Amino acid sequence: MTLKQAIKTIYRHTAPWHASRSRMTPEEAQHILTAYTPNPSTTCVANNILNPQYDLQIIVPAYNAEKFVAQCLESALQQKTKYSYLITVVNDGSTDRTPEIIESYHVKFPDRIEVINQENRGFSGARNAALRILKGRFITLLDSDDVLGKGAVQTLLTEAYMTDADIVQGGWITNTEFRMPVLTGGEGTEYHPEAPSGYPWGKLYKAKVFVHFQFPEGYWFEDTPISFILYGAGYSSKVIPDVVYGYRLNPDGITAKSSRSKRSVESYYITELCLREFPQFEVKYDQRAYEYFLRQCMMNYSRTRKQSKNVREAIFVLEGELMEKYLNDKYSKVNKAIEVVLRKKQFHKFEVLSRTR
Repeated sequence: MTLKQAIKTIYRHTAPWHASRSRMTPEEAQHILTAYTPNPSTTCVANNILNPQYDLQIIVPAYNAEKFVAQCLESALQQKTKYSYLITVVNDGSTDRTPEIIESYHVKFPDRIEVINQENRGFSGARNAALRILKGRFITLLDSDDVLGKGAVQTLLTEAYMTDADIVQGGWITNTEFRMPVLTGGEGTEYHPEAPSGYPWGKLYKAKVFVHFQFPEGYWFEDTPISFILYGAGYSSKVIPDVVYGYRLNPDGITAKSSRSKRSVESYYITELCLREFPQFEVKYDQRAYEYFLRQCMMNYSRTRKQSKNVREAIFVLEGELMEKYLNDKYSKVNKAIEVVLRKKQFHKFEVLSRTR
């Protein structure tokens, strides 16, 4: 018997208990979360300056990345393309040798690399610093421990200019190490998405996408608005099969450690933020948003599953409030069971369903 089958068997024998409604009020739930870890309460709304001087601006946020940042920059510098591009590296208050490594590349390639130095503001703050002045007609985001694939710039820009798509998504490879020149085949597990992913990297964006959008600062899971907001804002997208990105697996990253941290609660906070700011980006509270919200509720549970029952139940209660406030007239075609338990406030049943999906 598999784990899922065992859980379902247990559920059948304890059904009356699972059907009970949560007695926690929204006010109690809000108090529990606020006392546990405060909401960063920042925003996705920005007023960035569009000043295109290149076909592409490659934005590289770097914090204590001395082990990988050189390979990252080499992968960008080695691109063979007819298009012009600028590499903007943001040193986000690094305390290791990252600043010296970045500066050495800037000295060697002053016309191709610019450096922004700032006090530590986190992933979002580093990206946002580079987005303040948009210097490319298109923007791509490259994490400092990852690499661009061979021919990525040429492939992505050619597709973008040919199709006039606002967002172009390529494939990627995951691994713990990459060789130089990178991504020439057989280097890891390949992914070829059929639809744009929720990751910010591996994509080309028209600069206009970021004129009024920024990554919310102070949150974990700051990539959530890519799927929740940008994909609902009416931008056209194109997915190509070509591998353009190498994503380095990090066993010590947020994904690996999030469920035990208080900050895992920020997965709920950022869900709330996205729904609240839909009108700022002319995103509709439609069926797409509703189905995504239900999936996000299950994701929030997955990320917070090792928190206390009170915290998990508080998140569940507040998710029900969000659904009632923003999406009360919608009905799911895909996640009907999750929808029902949220509406009926059946917390225990929600947890069982989330574990089996």
